Amino acid sequence: MASIEIQRLVKEFHDRKGATTRVIDGVDLTISGDTFVSVVGPSGSGKTTLLNIVSGIETQTSGTVSLRSGEREAKVGYVFQDPRLLPWRTVIENLGFVQHERKGWEERARHYLDLVGLSHCADRYPSQLSGGQQQRIGIARAFAVEPDVLLMDEPFSHLDAMTSRTLREHLERIWLESRRTVMFVTHDVTEAVQLSDRIVVLAPGGRVHEVIDVDLPRPRRASDPAVAVLQAEVLARFETLEAAA
Repeated sequence: MASIEIQRLVKEFHDRKGATTRVIDGVDLTISGDTFVSVVGPSGSGKTTLLNIVSGIETQTSGTVSLRSGEREAKVGYVFQDPRLLPWRTVIENLGFVQHERKGWEERARHYLDLVGLSHCADRYPSQLSGGQQQRIGIARAFAVEPDVLLMDEPFSHLDAMTSRTLREHLERIWLESRRTVMFVTHDVTEAVQLSDRIVVLAPGGRVHEVIDVDLPRPRRASDPAVAVLQAEVLARFETLEAAA
């Protein structure tokens, strides 16, 4: 069973004049097992910085982060805001490029391409795909490495509403099959409610404001009455937090 353990995490930046800005302030958070956790918060609350520290892209000022799967270090997959596909490689080659375990890689890649509905695009190049299709390839690529932990940084933020809704449905379907440990950063409350088991709300300055449990049956759709009610409740609390920022 995989887990993300964050303890007393602090991140500070220093400018040339010596001034210090604290963007993460004593975050404690545990995500374990087949749990989908979203992190939301106003601009400047440190969402992406937190994810970058968890992934190892940035280093913390103090505190600890541990990603484990049983007795070993967890294998991590990452989905970026943009898909970052290699333009000179085909879709199937892009999925194969990131796989350290070479045995059976093509079968795994084609399986996840099929789950995002793009098995027919395996031999195309990224330039031949729409933005939404490219992001679906990015999701398939992350799952194809069969990670213990999946980190996602606002992967639908650059897409139109209809495409985003479709990709949320693809993501939920793949997650229900694979049951990875997921940490998902988003500014969109709709995404958070539809996808998450828990929602971590960060306040400005990088403090955990509250943690909201999402106890709704899956699969979920934004049109479901229970989903719509919780969305409205979370959005109201989020807007109150933004107004106080």
